[in-house]
Amino acid sequence: MAIDLFADLGKPKDSLHPQFFTLRDAPSYSPARGQLRELQSIFSDPDGNFVEQFQTTGFDARTFELFLFAMFIESGHQIDRRQPRPDFLISRDNLTVAVEAVTASEPANDGIQPYFAIPQLQTQQERIEYMQNNLPIRLGSPLFSKLRKRYWLDETVKGRPFVIAIQDFHGPGSLANTSSTLSRYLFGIDHNWFHDEDGKLIINESTVDFHQIGTKKIPSGFFNQPEAENISAVLFCNSGTIPKFARMGHEGVYRSRSTRMIRFGNCYQHDPNAAMPNGFVYEVGDRRNERETWREGTALIRNPNAIHPLPEEWFGAAIEEDLVDGRIVTTFREPFMPYWSLTHIYSGYPTNKIIRNKMEEIYWEMSKTYPML
Repeated sequence: MAIDLFADLGKPKDSLHPQFFTLRDAPSYSPARGQLRELQSIFSDPDGNFVEQFQTTGFDARTFELFLFAMFIESGHQIDRRQPRPDFLISRDNLTVAVEAVTASEPANDGIQPYFAIPQLQTQQERIEYMQNNLPIRLGSPLFSKLRKRYWLDETVKGRPFVIAIQDFHGPGSLANTSSTLSRYLFGIDHNWFHDEDGKLIINESTVDFHQIGTKKIPSGFFNQPEAENISAVLFCNSGTIPKFARMGHEGVYRSRSTRMIRFGNCYQHDPNAAMPNGFVYEVGDRRNERETWREGTALIRNPNAIHPLPEEWFGAAIEEDLVDGRIVTTFREPFMPYWSLTHIYSGYPTNKIIRNKMEEIYWEMSKTYPML
């Protein structure tokens, strides 16, 4: 039976997620609402509580599931959500894979935990410490919890590849983090880089034994942990959010004449000697020959020890990462790979001049960080 994400459940106003209010009521979010209503008509809810959680304490996690659903459709998978767990059984080319979605998030003390897109200010040393220890522990905790549930023993999963899909909402700006830190934790391998005298980028790998914050210490190399061989891969995503639905709707059939969007961020630079990403800024719906895909911004990190390995290019991620002869090898399935982005959404018929001025302002602000602009 189809669900209605925007149904009035009679809940007290203070129990509804503040970002749900924006999505439901703001005129500028009509492209997102249109895209979500299209998906909800074919989305099943085996537990019967999806809409309630989407409107209240599970807003981010349920949005992530809807994103995965759209991505799997785009990739040509047949989707089965009849079972309470795992979240998805996806099938294509005579292969069925089980997928469980999870998010890293702060504990909700009052039941509602809004996510804030702007990262906290950090010194360079604090950022290094955060990437090397804090973030792996934040991501490792929900992954380890899923590992302990031993999904591979369920009849619906037994004998099939099993994938955990994860998205990070643990703190302000956490969606700006890329898959590199997760790969470091999953494989237990770190990267050190430098340019030689000829300007060639040299990358060396080294083993990471553990990650530690204060007295909390966890082993690195999640794929090497006992029973982790039952997990075929981990899908990393940092774009399964409402702005994604807004952009996809605005570029498609749900475009609003009274809404304009500017997207900006940084992306992979296709230069073998580049150590920094490139910057980008564009108006959503204004790229004539380019359309955003659902899989954009996703990374499938395959387990080299998997009992049931995944075929290449089967899952539908934008990039795939493998451990080959002790080195992490990344394969790009799309030419444009954003590491992170923010989307400014405007309503009320802003003029081209206003949009151009704002894009120019963003462009020059970003050029201070990314000189190649």
